[in-house]
Amino acid sequence: MTGLEILIKAHAGLRWVVLALIIVGIARAAWGWLGSPSYGKFDRVWGAVSSGVIDLQILLGVLIFFLIDTALRPSWWHPALMLLAAVSVHGGAIVARRATEDRRKHYAHLLAYLVSLLLILLGVYAVRGSLF
Repeated sequence: MTGLEILIKAHAGLRWVVLALIIVGIARAAWGWLGSPSYGKFDRVWGAVSSGVIDLQILLGVLIFFLIDTALRPSWWHPALMLLAAVSVHGGAIVARRATEDRRKHYAHLLAYLVSLLLILLGVYAVRGSLF
């Protein structure tokens, strides 16, 4: 197996981790926003882990994009949408960190995770022609 094949398999496998992190993040943020539990260490750590894993996924995608033969490269839609999804997660963490009320912190994460999920699904569709 070549290095490129390893990168592609890692990128393909890590997408499920990213989706799981985003979906659990949506559930936790919605629960926090609607139920008003305090915004604590778990929420901060979850946001940091989600951001880190998405950053790793972006790094793998960029490596693959530049290592793959130009004739086989997907359109720019996939990398652009995925990069915007990562920016959304980071933006939600920044807004949550600056918010003073716990409900606003949860709401910032909720919006960021929802936008990211939508962008990720659109990005997957752009490269595969289907969602799964």
